[in-house]
Order: sequence, then C-alpha cells, then structure tokens
Amino acid sequence: MEFVRPLEPILIIDDVKEIRDYLNQILTDLGFEDILESADFSSAKPIMNNKPPGVIFVDVDLPDSNGADILEYINSAYPHTHVVMCSGHNSLENVQNTWEMGAKGFIAKPFNTKKVDTVMKRLEIIE
Repeated sequence: MEFVRPLEPILIIDDVKEIRDYLNQILTDLGFEDILESADFSSAKPIMNNKPPGVIFVDVDLPDSNGADILEYINSAYPHTHVVMCSGHNSLENVQNTWEMGAKGFIAKPFNTKKVDTVMKRLEIIE
C-alpha cells in the first residue's frame, strides 16, 4: 500500500520557469512526488479542475492576475487547498496582506530548502 501525502498534489504557479524548476526540485528533495506547474493563472485553472491540489505556491505578481484575485478564486473554488503566496518583495505589508486574504503561508524569494520545508511542515500540522 502506498502512503499518500495529504498535501499533494502540489501546484506551482509562477511566470519564471527557473523559479518553478527550483521550487519543484526543492519539493522533490523533500520527498514530494506529485508536483504540477503553470506559468500563469489562466493555464493553472484547468490543472486545478482536473486535479485539485492540496497546496498551491503562487507568485503574488503574475502577468495575467494578481495575488488577491487568485487567492479569492482558490478560497472560493477550492476551500480545502492551502495557498502559499510567494514574492520577491518581503515587506511587512505584503506578508500581512497575504494572511488577511486567507493564505496559509508566505515565502520570500529567493527560496531555500529550509524555508520551503518549514512552510510544508506547518501545513501538515494544519491538515
């Protein structure tokens, strides 16, 4: 019998391929296997409809949408999905806005394994 992590599948939404690749590698190194990727929000919607994710890492600044709109959509359509907002702008206001909008986490770019591991462990406790 295969052990299924409740947080998977994981969806990464970021318009920069190198960032998606790097976060995917970190998650893989942490033992996660079911990782999906999308370059923008419009192409992420069919992925979510086909395979609702347990966790979504989403860039706050996407070319076709912004963090608030994405979070509102996900919280409405997928209330059991944990959203982790990602941004290169690690201001206190940015972090506070993320929590107020209903995100379960915030990671400042650049990522590192420790930051991602800490957020994922926190989400497992919430689960």
